[in-house]
Amino acid sequence: MRQDEPLGLGHAVWCARELVGNEPFALLLPDVLVQSEGKGCLAQMLDVYARHGGNILAVEQVAEAELKNYGVVSIGKGDGRVFPIDGMVEKPKPGTAPSNLTILGRYILQPEIFNILSAQEAGAGGEIQITDAMLRLMQRQPFHALKYEGKSFDCGSKVGFLAANVAYALARPDLSEAFTAEIKKLL
Repeated sequence: MRQDEPLGLGHAVWCARELVGNEPFALLLPDVLVQSEGKGCLAQMLDVYARHGGNILAVEQVAEAELKNYGVVSIGKGDGRVFPIDGMVEKPKPGTAPSNLTILGRYILQPEIFNILSAQEAGAGGEIQITDAMLRLMQRQPFHALKYEGKSFDCGSKVGFLAANVAYALARPDLSEAFTAEIKKLL
């Protein structure tokens, strides 16, 4: 699948509609890497999906100053790691975010999102936002947030990309010792 024009994440998802068909699907944004010691983020999400069905979003806490860069969810009462989502906003203005929980870039969505995206108008940043379509779908289907276990890296930034490479190298027993020595030489 190729998105011919950069019209937003919602448009990119809509472009994949024929590949996905009428099935639930996982959406993993490639500029976010998630490192977990145990089960991976998607495996954790599939466990939640098996219990709750509907739509599942991985979320993480972000500093207040950074919330303006992400989709932010509003949640109800949950069990410590899994919460019903009762609202969300894409790139909120400072001081208006409903929580400090941002959408990580890992989703399990139902295929009805495609019908919504086919008529979705541009939102924040002049792009077709998946968040806007999910808000409409939330009126008909449940959404749950999972505070996943692991660490994410925003590889859309140079520093995030470099930090991900260092973290993954240090986690490998066959590289850790030699790589640590090289880092110490550089410092």
